[in-house]
Amino acid sequence: MQRLHLEDAVPPPEVVISGLKACKRLNDIALAIRFVESVKFKCKVAKGAWEWMKQEIEPTMKQLGLPTLEELGYDTPELAVIDYDD
Repeated sequence: MQRLHLEDAVPPPEVVISGLKACKRLNDIALAIRFVESVKFKCKVAKGAWEWMKQEIEPTMKQLGLPTLEELGYDTPELAVIDYDD
């Protein structure tokens, strides 16, 4: 997971789904949520990338019983610094 996070590229949905399944197998829901957060952050480079990624991984997240970032309230940071690049 760390190697994947250090890559300077957005992983394909198949890799993200495999990572989520591995997290569920290890019963590490927190890691799964942080993994999805890092993928969302990486998707900032291309407009519409996160919407596409979310569409691809959401059925697997539902199947595994993982909440989405929106359900957890993680889609908007509570104490965020304004990102002027957006």
